[in-house]
Amino acid sequence: MTTLVAPNPEAGSKPAQILEAAGLLFMEHGYGAVSMDAVAKKANVSKATLYAHFGSKEELFRAMVACECASSVLAGIWDEATRLPVAEGLRLIGRTFVKFVASPKALSVYRMVLGEVLRFPELAQAFYDSGPAETFIRGREFLAEAAAKGELAIEDADLATHQFFGLLKANMHMKLLLCLSERPSDAELERFVDAAVDLFVKGYAPGAR
Repeated sequence: MTTLVAPNPEAGSKPAQILEAAGLLFMEHGYGAVSMDAVAKKANVSKATLYAHFGSKEELFRAMVACECASSVLAGIWDEATRLPVAEGLRLIGRTFVKFVASPKALSVYRMVLGEVLRFPELAQAFYDSGPAETFIRGREFLAEAAAKGELAIEDADLATHQFFGLLKANMHMKLLLCLSERPSDAELERFVDAAVDLFVKGYAPGAR
């Protein structure tokens, strides 16, 4: 997997204009229907300027997702979480994660990718590499460190990470993606996360097995 460094363009710069325009067009029309010409026009830049910063539409999409993830609240909580008792660190990660994935913008990106994945399989890989993969890696590192400290009894950090994020998303995220339910309130999301963390910590408590 190619590691993508998330861009952090200065507000008002050409890359920032391009990423904002691309995001608006992708969300409104879908990935397949948007051309680089349309992005250049929306961003009010020349095609030469556009290609000077982003070599292809896939690269532009990767950068857009990576930029959104880098600027999200999720990107800034990992160091803080490691300084907390393990259950509180997991609550911080969980609450931040579910609020992010349940946000209108994140749901729109998920829906757009799912709607285009059969025609553009590279889109799914670009989306996963630029966002969810990084969250999974950081979550796995957190759990591996907790196990090394003896706070949790985890032998397979990969499996435990799948289980943790699975508990957090559960059926709630699927129903939101399908527009079958309204977004829960923050209090409801926190209640959901607290229950998931309690279950996870009990299951992986030292001496529980």
